Amino acid sequence: MANEEIQHTTVYEFRPLSEGDYLRYAGGSWVKDDGQWDLAFVLNKPTFIYIDIAYYEHLLWSWVKNGDWGAIDSSHPSGNAWHYMSSNGKDWGPIITDRYQHPNVIASRSAGDKCCSLYSGGSGGGAEFTINDPYISAGLLRRRDTKEIVKFPDIFECIHCGSHDWRAEENLSKVAT
Repeated sequence: MANEEIQHTTVYEFRPLSEGDYLRYAGGSWVKDDGQWDLAFVLNKPTFIYIDIAYYEHLLWSWVKNGDWGAIDSSHPSGNAWHYMSSNGKDWGPIITDRYQHPNVIASRSAGDKCCSLYSGGSGGGAEFTINDPYISAGLLRRRDTKEIVKFPDIFECIHCGSHDWRAEENLSKVAT
């Protein structure tokens, strides 16, 4: 996936991280998981998984180094530890006003509804466009139209502090701890 690709104009599909007796979205028909890639799944416990797309038009990727949300980064507004990569290299852009019409968001809401109807409640999560996301790391997230597997950017271009070789930074920090 090119780093310039805009999330809110592309439909993504994925596979769960593990095998199980799951339900697959199948366009809202909710069928027993048959190994096909899809937009959402309900697991065999009160959990549903989906693909979380950005809320802002230009936002492509986010990353918090070492998963340390409480870190202070003085080069970011208010010292926020999160790095953000956008399609224009400057900002997140305007909020996506029609986000709830996106097929991935429709599927995620349907998964929540299905999980609640089966288990009287549930919690959800899933693939996100963040560095070190387990679905992306495992090669389990792809574009629906081209079947191209989503890959992390080689260099993370933060809108606040510039270029990062995030793999080297993550590896160095893991050795240091």
